[in-house]
Amino acid sequence: MKKVSFIGWKDYANVMTEYSAAINKYCEGFESKVICEIAHPIKYPKQHDYNLFDVDDKGNLTRRENDMIESKKWILDSDHIIFAPERGPIEDDFIDLVRSGKNSPHKFIKTFQKMGEDEPQKRMPGIKRINEILKFNFLKETKAAKNKNIHLYHTGTHYRNNFNLYNYQGIRNFNKLIHGVDLYRLSWYDTSPSNDPNKPGIFPEYLGGFLNSLGVQEMSKKENHVTLYTSYERDMDRKKIEDLIDKKFNTNELIIFHAPTSKEMKGTNVITDIVEQVIERLEQINIFSSDRKIKFITPQTYEKTKHLCDKETGWIDNSEIMKLKEMSHIYIDEFNPFVGYFGGSTVEALMSGNITFATINNFSPDAMEAANKNINAPDCPVIHLGTTPNDFGNVLFSFLQKSTEEMKNIAKDGLEWYHQTSTHKAVATKFEKEILI
Repeated sequence: MKKVSFIGWKDYANVMTEYSAAINKYCEGFESKVICEIAHPIKYPKQHDYNLFDVDDKGNLTRRENDMIESKKWILDSDHIIFAPERGPIEDDFIDLVRSGKNSPHKFIKTFQKMGEDEPQKRMPGIKRINEILKFNFLKETKAAKNKNIHLYHTGTHYRNNFNLYNYQGIRNFNKLIHGVDLYRLSWYDTSPSNDPNKPGIFPEYLGGFLNSLGVQEMSKKENHVTLYTSYERDMDRKKIEDLIDKKFNTNELIIFHAPTSKEMKGTNVITDIVEQVIERLEQINIFSSDRKIKFITPQTYEKTKHLCDKETGWIDNSEIMKLKEMSHIYIDEFNPFVGYFGGSTVEALMSGNITFATINNFSPDAMEAANKNINAPDCPVIHLGTTPNDFGNVLFSFLQKSTEEMKNIAKDGLEWYHQTSTHKAVATKFEKEILI
């Protein structure tokens, strides 16, 4: 049995834990475990296999010695290691250069080159930390390292803000570079010079030529840049959800649901303002011949769940979120054109029969092609909210005038897309054919 290790800080959105479960269920001949420094702060049904520390309410850490011993054994004997750099890079020298006021194209390139060619543990604090805690270097002393099967999983804002450095570090030191779909546009499978605004960076007019001069084009192979959809799976029979859609859309009250983990990142204030304005506008013009009502809820405002939310963060157990998604009709994930894509929250909404909205301006054709490779994917059903609040309002206003039957069919299309792209079986196919090879 070949072993797989997922290593991270706390596993953002519990995505790697779901990937690991998919491998264990569907990839014959593989067994996977998740090792994180701490447990995920939100209670999910699936937990990490090993947490190296317990953390109290004040952020104090207590070592979990048994987990450290067992996780070290597992990592050392793993055939594949997938590491998620869930912290920003260490780049003091670049910051010092910018602050000095003496920055120039030449000095930037020299500094960037040095940062990119440093040992990964010098630039990625997560690697340094795991190595120090477990007292070995997993980049050199493991079976995966010796077979060159250590992969990098890019996730979240840290990659968006530092993608050039992570890319250069990645192609020099790792095998497969695994991206969330919205992040694929920032990968270096194509290193030709570009002023493309979707590939932002410092000095873009010459950075592509510089990278080519370092041999990046030869090092960076397209097949080593893999894109995975977020995968969540719950104990939900497909026929049961189809019946749920028929039942819950047979109503005069539509429920619009939004469940932010980070209000700033999700654009919660904009979402709240726009949705309330649209509802008020529809009521004023009396657009409906029936007595259709529209209700907007969040876990923090809904009467039956607001007392269950953490007083400081507003977070609530995932089991409660799923109950609300099964009850609701429309789910709005985020309004954030910078992110420009959706995550696990939308996947949960699709699997429970919701029509879903988000800004998906960064769902590029290249990313779609890469994400759909080796799986049979229909058109993405997530509805784009546009890139301005005015776009958002117009899209939602127009959509809410659709008939209940139209909405019901859109929800079923979303369920179909989920089953083709985002179940454990679908992502296991991607792992088996593109990563664990």
